[in-house]
Amino acid sequence: MSSKLDKSTKVNVKVTSTPKPQPKVSAPKAPATDQLQGRDTIYIDIDDDVTSIIGKIKNSENTVIALVPPKRTGALQSVVNLKLLQQAAKNNRKKIALITTDNVLSSMASALSIPIARNLTSQPKLLDVSEPEIEEDNFIDGKDIAVGDLAKMGTKPSRAASEDKEISAAVKAIETDDKINDDLDADGEPDSKPKPTSKDKKARVIPNFDSFRKKLMIFGGLGLAFIIFLVWAIWFAPNGTIIISAKTTSKAYKVSVNLDPASSTNVDKAIIQPVVKQTKKTETVSFSATGSKEIGDKATGKVVIYNKYSLSSFTLPAGTVIATTSGLQYTLSSSVVVPSVTGTLYNPHPGASSPVAATASNIGENYNVESGTNFSISGQNSNVYAVAKGDFTGGTKETVKVVQQSDLDAVVDRLKEQADSDSVKADLTSQMGSNVTIVTDSFTASYADATSKPAIGEPASSGSATATMEITYTMIGVTTSDLEALVDSQSRALIDDESSQKVYDNGLKNLKFTSFAPGDANYTVVISSNAKIGPTIDVAHIKERAVGKRSGEIVSDIESIAGVSNVQVKFSPFWVGSVSDQSKLKVEFTVDE
Repeated sequence: MSSKLDKSTKVNVKVTSTPKPQPKVSAPKAPATDQLQGRDTIYIDIDDDVTSIIGKIKNSENTVIALVPPKRTGALQSVVNLKLLQQAAKNNRKKIALITTDNVLSSMASALSIPIARNLTSQPKLLDVSEPEIEEDNFIDGKDIAVGDLAKMGTKPSRAASEDKEISAAVKAIETDDKINDDLDADGEPDSKPKPTSKDKKARVIPNFDSFRKKLMIFGGLGLAFIIFLVWAIWFAPNGTIIISAKTTSKAYKVSVNLDPASSTNVDKAIIQPVVKQTKKTETVSFSATGSKEIGDKATGKVVIYNKYSLSSFTLPAGTVIATTSGLQYTLSSSVVVPSVTGTLYNPHPGASSPVAATASNIGENYNVESGTNFSISGQNSNVYAVAKGDFTGGTKETVKVVQQSDLDAVVDRLKEQADSDSVKADLTSQMGSNVTIVTDSFTASYADATSKPAIGEPASSGSATATMEITYTMIGVTTSDLEALVDSQSRALIDDESSQKVYDNGLKNLKFTSFAPGDANYTVVISSNAKIGPTIDVAHIKERAVGKRSGEIVSDIESIAGVSNVQVKFSPFWVGSVSDQSKLKVEFTVDE
């Protein structure tokens, strides 16, 4: 070979067959200084060639370098390239290690005594593996290259400049070989061959079955829902409404109704059981008492009854009146036995009773008499008398304000005026509910007699008093069902010929209540309205003629019927143009005003 590599020589190493088992040759153990304590990490890009990698090794500031190749090893697929990297590191007094899990690359590195680590956190070490077997045609050993400088790369150069020159010559030879083989990126594949695209990479990815199953269920469910929707939309959803305006005549009716809470509804007799709602409210107002009155306590004390006349004892009953010489009267609180006179005619000894309580007949301090006061006894002569046993006390009297009837009468109107009847009426209306029609003018209020506190004639503290009145509110209503039965009965009575006429509007919406009057146990009210009478139209015949037809055809067909003034047809949902089933059609009638 000349100083340059032959153009037919292939530099990159490709392993085409499984390495044959070789006797295990233990790689020499690295001394302790070969253990990589701190290092510079170089990440090799897939596009990096051996020259750029050598440049990165030279530029590294650390003496220990960890090379991290990509998944596709690129330039490191060649044993020659590995030897060039090893030699370049050695010439620059540096040590290299590979961080890889690729078994082929690990085998080639181990054969060259390059330390291997599985990841960046583990310590690189020499693996005990056999050197891989490489086909002769695909492997170019640096020793066999007929380039003088390259063949001497295994020996230690004398000078750094000489080493760089040798490496540059080898690299140049390899680059020439890559150009010849159209493989400048040293990936083992011609550069002209289309590179795998991202789509190709995705195509080689093993599909996620769980994701596929979820998508299948989702799209399957959507498909099933769409099928169900189509069935509903075609067979179940379509429906139509035919609105017919008939030519009618207005006729009035009026009936006096007896609203009796104790009777059942009988529309033929114009009797309806009403709905009665009541509530009671108590109104209170303060006022000033204008009357006056003397009040006080009666004096009390005890007396002893003396008998200077009767030779026999006798009894004075309770309530016996005794009086002072000034005319102040008292009554005995209990009966008392008066003893007879003792002694002789010339020396009599009056009989004296035990002390008995007496109470003044009226209030006042003047009834508080002193002890020893003499009292005459009603119905007895002067020989029978009473004497106060101790002072009479407790008699008092004062003038105070009291409530008069005229005071209470004056505040009744105020009680009525302050009542909030509007809020009560709203409350009773809400109690009626939506299915009850309230009778106009039925809201009434009844007033109980007003009372005062204190009561009439009683003293009013500070001259003020309060008046109270209870008010009962009543509202009358009629249920919608009873009203419908009544107006149906009244409107049907207006039909002249039931075979050809019918009621289109019974007047329920326009009812009027007048002349409401409460009785002793019931109420009366006059109900009036107007009914709309028109021709009878066969609904079943209308549906039969409308099945399968478009709206325009249905309108033209039904308007030809006598008594019909206008027709509207509505189909739903929006995509429906006709209905094929009579059960899906509904016929409504409106009154032609």
